[in-house]
Amino acid sequence: MRTPFSAGIVLMLLALSARADDYSFAGYARSLDTGELLYVESHAVSDGGSPRETRVVLYRCAADSAPFARKQLEYSAQRISPTFTFEDARSGFAEGLERDARGLTVFARAGSRAPLRRKSISPLPTLVVDAGFDEFVRERWESLERGASPKAPFLVPSLLESVNFRVRKVAEVTIDGESASVIRLSLAGPLGWFLPDIDVSYRKRDRRLMRYRGLTNIRDAGGELLKAQVDFPEAAHVKSRVNLDALRATPLEGCATSP
Repeated sequence: MRTPFSAGIVLMLLALSARADDYSFAGYARSLDTGELLYVESHAVSDGGSPRETRVVLYRCAADSAPFARKQLEYSAQRISPTFTFEDARSGFAEGLERDARGLTVFARAGSRAPLRRKSISPLPTLVVDAGFDEFVRERWESLERGASPKAPFLVPSLLESVNFRVRKVAEVTIDGESASVIRLSLAGPLGWFLPDIDVSYRKRDRRLMRYRGLTNIRDAGGELLKAQVDFPEAAHVKSRVNLDALRATPLEGCATSP
C-alpha cells in the first residue's frame, strides 16, 4: 500500500513537472529606417506548449524602464486561437478576444476617450489569433517548407472581424549563425497590393521564433502603428519559473519619450 508520504512526493513531482515548461524571452524592436531601439517586449510563459499555456508580455521603452503596455494570452486545445487582452496605458488603446460558453467575442478601443466596441464572431477552426500565428506555422511547417501557400482567416480586432491572409515561405536566411526560414504573411486579394507584408523568421532546427519584421501592435505618439524589426536573441531565452500574477499586477506607465 502506498503511504501518504509517498503519495505526497508523487504529487509534488507532478506539480514540478507541470511547471517544467515555464520560460521567458525578450524581443528588441528597432526602426526599419534608422535601427533605433523603439521598445523592448518581455515574454513570460507558464506551461508552454500545453493547452494550459498562459503568457504575459510587458512592453517597455528600454529594458530597465517601467512598462507602458501589457498583453495577456491564454491558450487551449485550439492553439492557433488563443484568447488575449492588450492594453496601452499611454493612449488607452485596447483590444482582445474573449471566449466563454456562448462563443467568441472580439473587442477594441481606439483610445481612452473612445467607446469599447464588441462583436461576437464565429469560432472558425482555422481562425488565427495574435501569437497563434507561430502555432499555425509550426503545425504546417513541412508543407510550408515544400512550397505550400495556404490561406487562413487572421483576426483583426480593430475591424472586429477576421481577414483572409496568405502564408508562404519566401527565403532562407542566417540569423545569429543559425539557419532560419522566412515565412511571409500577406493580405489575400486586391487589398494586399496596398498593405505591407509581414515576414517572420523561425529557426529551422526547432522552429523557434527569431525575428519579426513589419507592422507591430504598438502605436507611435500620433496613433499610427509602428513598423519595426523585432529580434528575439537566444541569450534572452531563459528556462525558469515565472510569476505571472506579479506581472499582471505591475503598474503601467508612460515613457519619457514615447515610441
